[in-house]
Amino acid sequence: MAVKILLINDMAMRAANGTEYFKVLEKYDCTLTVVEDMVGWTDEQQSEAFLKMEKEGPDALEDNEDVVKGMEDADIVVSAFSCIPSRGLRGAKHLKAVCIMRSGVENINMDVANECGVKVINAPGRLAVPVSEFTVGLILAEVKNIARAHCLAMQGDYEYFDYVNKAYWFNLKGKNVGLVGCGAVGSRVARIMKAFEANVLIYDPYLDQEKLKEQGYIPVELNELCKTADIISIHFRLTPETEGMIGAEQFALMKPTCYLINTARAGLVDEKSLLDALENKKIGGAGLDVFHSEPLPEDYPLFHMKNVTITPHLAGYCSDIFEITTGIVLDALEHYLTTGEWKNVVNK
Repeated sequence: MAVKILLINDMAMRAANGTEYFKVLEKYDCTLTVVEDMVGWTDEQQSEAFLKMEKEGPDALEDNEDVVKGMEDADIVVSAFSCIPSRGLRGAKHLKAVCIMRSGVENINMDVANECGVKVINAPGRLAVPVSEFTVGLILAEVKNIARAHCLAMQGDYEYFDYVNKAYWFNLKGKNVGLVGCGAVGSRVARIMKAFEANVLIYDPYLDQEKLKEQGYIPVELNELCKTADIISIHFRLTPETEGMIGAEQFALMKPTCYLINTARAGLVDEKSLLDALENKKIGGAGLDVFHSEPLPEDYPLFHMKNVTITPHLAGYCSDIFEITTGIVLDALEHYLTTGEWKNVVNK
């Protein structure tokens, strides 16, 4: 009997003509059905919906009835950014798995998936290279004033500038770089920082601390990292337990010359405490790619601060990111179709 695969064709999938990549599965006697989602949405609408989904869960958004109906007879559902309706999970007659083309699984209510006996497959490591490289770029842009110099030069001023951080415009060699989280992204940043001859401090209670030492890193508790680091880069996943993990207490411990870098999730940092630390020069500066409200409102305080470098949630973007992601998901699908076993199961 043919395996029925439902492809949710959202904005990300359409932009890359993504459904074409999955036609390779037809050789395994698969039937592919495409359902449209997010048709006619603007980038702003998509961004607002995605943020709502991350904060409140997928059921906070209105169900796409075509998706719900399409799930009834599907064996496998594939989604890039579209929500997986809980009604669809409960109404599916023989759904075995949902493949989420992201490293996170905010698209689906995991409790409902478990309740229905549906495996959730993700695409681990798809952002490891682009986000780690972007993180290093943001560190250098902030510490070395690259972005500030560019902005001023574009205004026609090419002279030496009296930068706000002129007293701590330092090299990475010999400095303490603290990583909050050392998974797929953080571990790559750690290796790159070692190449810069920095001391790499790591807070990650989920990793083997002795193994970190063997790799040449310094495992520390979070508050100790905040006390001693010259640069702090955040790489945790946002969960109820990690939300606001960098708050007033942690900022109070940081050196007044410390730079905070966040390319992970805005919710990991308490926004009020961050703005206070920057405005009152409690830390040296920040490089930020993620924000509690996206796009940022025109009157957002960061636009008026000279000790911050901001980018519009670009860290995970590169010209071949869809191909990278699709390769990971197709590998899991082909492995299942040939062996009956799933790779990258989130809810084992």
